[in-house]
Amino acid sequence: MCCSLVFNIAVFTFKELLSMSLDSDSDHSFSDWVENGPNNLKCLFCDQLYDDVSEAMFHCANDHNFDFSALKHKFNMDFYSYIKFINYIRSKFLEDEYFHPSHLFECEIQPWSDEKYLTPVVKDDPWLMIDIDDVTEDDKESESGFTVNFENNQFTLSSEHFSHIQKKIQTVTKQLEVKEKELADAHEQIIQMKNTLTKILTAKPGDSINTASTINLEDDQSYFGSYSSVDIHFEMLKDKVRTQSYCSAILLNTSTYEGKTVLDLGTGSGILSMFMAKARASKVFAVDEADIMYNAIDNFRENGFENIIVPIKGRIEDIKLPLEKIDVIVSEWMGYFLLFESMLDSLIFARNKFLKENGIMLPNVCNLFISGVSDTERYNEILGFWSDVYGFRMPSLKTETLSKAHIDIVPADRIVTEEFKLCSFDMYTCDTNSTNFKVDFKLNITKTCPLTSIVGYFDSIFDNENPVILTTAPHSTPTHWKQTIFLLPNPINVNKGDVLEGEFQCTRNIKQVRSLIISISINNETYSYNIS
Repeated sequence: MCCSLVFNIAVFTFKELLSMSLDSDSDHSFSDWVENGPNNLKCLFCDQLYDDVSEAMFHCANDHNFDFSALKHKFNMDFYSYIKFINYIRSKFLEDEYFHPSHLFECEIQPWSDEKYLTPVVKDDPWLMIDIDDVTEDDKESESGFTVNFENNQFTLSSEHFSHIQKKIQTVTKQLEVKEKELADAHEQIIQMKNTLTKILTAKPGDSINTASTINLEDDQSYFGSYSSVDIHFEMLKDKVRTQSYCSAILLNTSTYEGKTVLDLGTGSGILSMFMAKARASKVFAVDEADIMYNAIDNFRENGFENIIVPIKGRIEDIKLPLEKIDVIVSEWMGYFLLFESMLDSLIFARNKFLKENGIMLPNVCNLFISGVSDTERYNEILGFWSDVYGFRMPSLKTETLSKAHIDIVPADRIVTEEFKLCSFDMYTCDTNSTNFKVDFKLNITKTCPLTSIVGYFDSIFDNENPVILTTAPHSTPTHWKQTIFLLPNPINVNKGDVLEGEFQCTRNIKQVRSLIISISINNETYSYNIS
């Protein structure tokens, strides 16, 4: 309370000084300061720096989907509630680095109404020096916040407004120059890629071909780079559950795919494309951005499918197919906990752009499940380690360990609840927002014991004339996906016949879009985990 009072006095003195400054003959008013903004104003949600306040707020709206103006109008924010709002965000980030206040648009009251949020969280916070009334839109002002005077069918711009427009034009011009260069580079890369693939396809046995990457990947370089390694494809191909499920789903239903055009999204080693070619598909378009594509091309030629399978190296979002629409999309897109890596987005893009109206998706349904686990031995092995590391305690590393989901095989006899289906993904109808969901769950306890973790897993269904189900559940043969384990900070004692209720939430990590943030709420406690 004392700190809040001091800050109120400080703010009042600052407002008085502003009034004195505005009444003076100074050439530098507060509105000038707001337009130009503090130097190196850091975004509230990332590390981007701005010299202009309006540009910083535009960045927040455009890149983080957070509109200050909309929030101001929703809660009728004044100078003091804006200060509380900034300090509320700062305090939440200290509690949870992945906090993002987008949910505030759904609130009916201001969560930052408490007087404690008048106390600055960050010393000399530049965001607290901004008057929100001067930098957010108003119904009576133009988009840039400057008044435009109309008279005799003409309008007059103030010098401030004209300067602001000039600055905007300079910014857009620079952005345009960058985009034009990127477009020219992309065109050159396409030509180089075409020439390289032509050399590969027309080469004779024994010819030496330089297959070094010709595409300069600015985005997703590490992601596609990881799939250029032979090791990861060896791991997937020797996974008999995974590979045999796709083989059976295709070759046990040959009549379904005979004469059809197929898109193999993320072809990798090319195994699914060759299954489809063996099922007598008329044409298979094998698409992948990773450099493993060059090995896949060699595999197609080695097995005599070069006239059926058409290799296309590139992102699905960037490439063009020789056909406007295709009959079938097959893809092994699933990641840990089904959704890790966000390849579902690319699958949805391909479906919406290339699949015929009555086309086929393989797999066509995926289900996500959780169960309860009691494994005190493994629990103590992972977390107990940090209590005595060669005679030293390392609690911060224990906390770090708890915040990450663990990928491991859970023995079937450690499952102590019935499974609960969190959600089902219909590949024909799901959208890119399907990754974000919140579900109330109930786990029926089957054994009296300490519950040490929650485990997640999935299945993929190939619903053909001869259906096939690929499952990663603990009671089934292990796969390279294993299971995703969420360790509880403190084990929960449960009794057979009880029902454990809670809430499970999954969202994208806005800082690492291919990663996930999981929140599990049980007994009025909420635990957060990263899948990365």
